[in-house]
Amino acid sequence: IPVLIQVVNLLPDITTLKIHSLLTDETTELTVKYIFILCSMKEKSKITKVYFKEINDIQELDFLFTLCPYMEYFKVGCINTMDVPSFLRAIFKIIKHNNNHHLRSLCFHAPTAVDNIKEILKCEKLLPHFTVKHILDTFYLQWK
Repeated sequence: IPVLIQVVNLLPDITTLKIHSLLTDETTELTVKYIFILCSMKEKSKITKVYFKEINDIQELDFLFTLCPYMEYFKVGCINTMDVPSFLRAIFKIIKHNNNHHLRSLCFHAPTAVDNIKEILKCEKLLPHFTVKHILDTFYLQWK
């Protein structure tokens, strides 16, 4: 994670970020230096499109939304340890917590059919106005 923070900080004009996975665990601690850099990125970051190949836990989502506060499009290849409803709840909780008004499109791969995504979003009031497209094993969510 510290290396990713440094790379993104040194390349302030990148608009697209593609990451295979993040290695996070209880031993991963950011020094004050990296926390400062991460916080200052809110004003400099131009990353609007993020492709994350493999997600393992909610902490990774939280980190990505902090690293890329102006993200408009987010694509996730594989949700390893979360079911789809938990993943969606986590995403929209982070968006609300960070007061993120930029993200408007989410794409994720779900190998098992999830027929009730619309109901989950409506019942839990995660999104007021949205569209869902399902092509093969990939879901595309867009909202205003």
